[in-house]
Amino acid sequence: METLQWFEVYPHILLTDFLRYFLVAGTAFLAFWVVTRKPLRHRFIQRQFPKASRLWHEVRYSLSTIVIFSAVGFGIYTARQAGYTQIYLDFAEHGRAYFFLSLALMIVFHDAYFYWTHRLMHHPRLYPRVHKVHHMSTNPSPWAAYSFHPYEAVVQALSYVVMVFILPLHPATLLVFLTYMIVRNVLGHLGFEFFPKGFTRNKWLSWHTTSTHHNLHHERFTSNYGLYFTWWDEWMHTTDPHYHEAFAEVKERKKEETHE
Repeated sequence: METLQWFEVYPHILLTDFLRYFLVAGTAFLAFWVVTRKPLRHRFIQRQFPKASRLWHEVRYSLSTIVIFSAVGFGIYTARQAGYTQIYLDFAEHGRAYFFLSLALMIVFHDAYFYWTHRLMHHPRLYPRVHKVHHMSTNPSPWAAYSFHPYEAVVQALSYVVMVFILPLHPATLLVFLTYMIVRNVLGHLGFEFFPKGFTRNKWLSWHTTSTHHNLHHERFTSNYGLYFTWWDEWMHTTDPHYHEAFAEVKERKKEETHE
């Protein structure tokens, strides 16, 4: 197997991470914060939009996160070349059913990892050193999806490292997972609520987090730590007591109501 030099590999990983973030976050920002901002402003969760300076803060820290994520990605590439990871290239080695199973396992594992590391980062001794940068966006935009202090970016990236060392994973599985991760992350920071009325109380759907769910976390700091699902918040009694009411209030607003 030919071993490529770092300068032949890392720029491609960096560009891929950059494009994945900016295409998803940028598209969401353009669609909701620019093009449909006025007609959909009654669906904006908080009553006012953040200042432009706050958006630039999110972009700047997101750029540093991309550099860190791509560096970790290069480390994974190097480890795979040395035979240390569980990444496999022959799709037939584990089959189609395992592709979907491994993807589901990655999502469920990452949701649990995120919940517990997120709660840990809210510890008074860690919060100002690690997580405060992210919470400076009390009214987040899609750009906040990667707005992390470098320490937090490392913590987030480590979940990916753990998975490639313990689970047999095909590159296609990794790509789908990373796409799902950034889409859901941007959704949590979207600022607009577009899930249908009654969604949070539907017994078949309420396990799926909404934009309101994570927006309340940014606004109030002490609840709603989950990323993809509401399971851990429900099990650990950390769901915001006003979550359902906050969601319903946004969905019941009339188009005539303004935010600014």
